[in-house]
Amino acid sequence: MRTDLDRRLAATLHARSGDDVDPAPIVAHARRHGRRIRLRRRVVAGAAVCAVLVALAATVPWQRPPAVPAAPAVALALPLAPGVPGALERPDAVGADPGVVHFAADDAIGGADYATWSSGYGTESVEYLNRARIVLAASVEALQAAPLRLPVAGSPTTPVDARVGDRPGTAWSDLKPDGLGRLWSVRWQPGDGLWAQLDLYAADQGEAVAAAARVTFDEARRCVVPFSLRALPAGARVLGCSVVLGTPEHDGFAEGTLIVGDGAGRWLTVRAERTPPGMEQVTGDLAAGPYQAARTGDGLLEMLVRPCLVDLFLTDRGNGYTEQDGLRVLGGYLPVQDIDRPDTW
Repeated sequence: MRTDLDRRLAATLHARSGDDVDPAPIVAHARRHGRRIRLRRRVVAGAAVCAVLVALAATVPWQRPPAVPAAPAVALALPLAPGVPGALERPDAVGADPGVVHFAADDAIGGADYATWSSGYGTESVEYLNRARIVLAASVEALQAAPLRLPVAGSPTTPVDARVGDRPGTAWSDLKPDGLGRLWSVRWQPGDGLWAQLDLYAADQGEAVAAAARVTFDEARRCVVPFSLRALPAGARVLGCSVVLGTPEHDGFAEGTLIVGDGAGRWLTVRAERTPPGMEQVTGDLAAGPYQAARTGDGLLEMLVRPCLVDLFLTDRGNGYTEQDGLRVLGGYLPVQDIDRPDTW
């Protein structure tokens, strides 16, 4: 299958046909690509580990462990938003402010290495890599439209009644593609005008429902990224926020994204990630305020502002803005002082 790296290599070689090939651009692109697929490889590795554990379990007597989750690392939690009401008090605010997540899941899922928090476009969510996803919305339609990246076979069971605390809901399951376990889904209304759904790889429905009951909706957290954008196009505002946090063993902050757009259907995406090991510079001759940026693909601008590699997408993850608009946005990029302290962002 042709990948983004294939296209970049082909473009680089074609542009230099007839001359000696400079390996520097190829190496730089390969390093960037390697960083971006690292998280995806962890998903595959997790599935392989599961297969090994199942094989070992067949040789020894099995006992179900107690359904008491290990609390996730504090590093995976967003910082508090003091004075901002939670979803139960303001269900109409859910998904309306990309800078706020109106729920917490500190004790719901244990053992995860990464958590991806997102807010905007009518939904709020957190996804624990290869383990679980929690989505919050003001309508069941918005809940259903939220993308699910946890792999399933695509043959869900018929939903049955379930109670999450004292609230009614439904639960169903679907087999994992490898046949080793099931993804359990629990959907319920934590309060009037509010819908929530937990998708979790679990032993049974009871374990999934118990995890759902540990999600809380009486406080708010800040969706934060380690940068701000001080030069937005006229009429534009931040529409969406997403941040990937890892445990200290996995370098803490991994990636932060802001989506910027206006009411006319124009939008672009700015993403910052930790600088891949070995990357010394981004070679480019495009001026972006105090920075130098490079055109590294169709509708893709890139610059290095340590300790992050910064990408701006005008196409694929954007539409309607020009390259000059993108360069002005990058020119107003302002990094935080301490990338390892989300509470200070």
